[in-house]
Amino acid sequence: MIKEFTLFNPKLPKVRLGYPCDGGYVTALQALCRSEALFSYGIGADISFETDYIQSTNKKAYLFDHTIDSISPAPEVADNMIFTKEGLSGSKQQQTDSFLSHYNKYFQGRTEDKPPFFSGRVLFKADVEGCEYEFLLNTDMEKMSKAATGMLFEFHALNDPRVRIYFFECLRKINKYFYLCHVHGNNNADNFDYFEERFCEDLNKNYIEKFSIPSDIELSFVNKEIISSTQRDNKKYPCNFLDRRNNITREDSDLSFLDKI
Repeated sequence: MIKEFTLFNPKLPKVRLGYPCDGGYVTALQALCRSEALFSYGIGADISFETDYIQSTNKKAYLFDHTIDSISPAPEVADNMIFTKEGLSGSKQQQTDSFLSHYNKYFQGRTEDKPPFFSGRVLFKADVEGCEYEFLLNTDMEKMSKAATGMLFEFHALNDPRVRIYFFECLRKINKYFYLCHVHGNNNADNFDYFEERFCEDLNKNYIEKFSIPSDIELSFVNKEIISSTQRDNKKYPCNFLDRRNNITREDSDLSFLDKI
């Protein structure tokens, strides 16, 4: 299962949007430039990522969060920032709905005399405090790949063995249609020890290897259909020129487990 963390280099540069600490995310340039809009879930009081997206692309950002009543965008981006008091889930619930439902509302919600809000794929971001698992497990990833240039997630509570089962199942679904192109640990949470059985060809035997993995981890994916070529990414993470500590009072998360994959 640890091989689901295999990283790929999208060839073109990656860019960071949002605050230089908690609230910033890294995306592949292809996912940013080929997106027609941003769909962002889990906003809270921080709209720095969404603000940077609008300023970088001059395109609209659609923000969703059922736990807040409103947002306060700067005047220069206010016209391109649309907030909906609704959260993210795998299907329609009282206060939440699926991404594809939201996407179809704006992409397909049009008449002959009313042009679409946008056309094509969008950049997707979700930091929804654990609800990402229910959403992903109940989402058709092939349909998701037709709607998103890239996906940016923060996954939570990987130190819980029950959650980890869901996490790796979600990664398997995503990796079929998207390349994992960036990893960063949220250092507000500690690393935990994860053990997995592996096979040594030289010894022709199985053995148990230990990996130190952040409990909360930020993963960036880019759609395979918009990448002309790629190769395995063997760089060291965290990346000094892109990554920033979520909590500036603590050392950044150890990601040396990636070297063992």
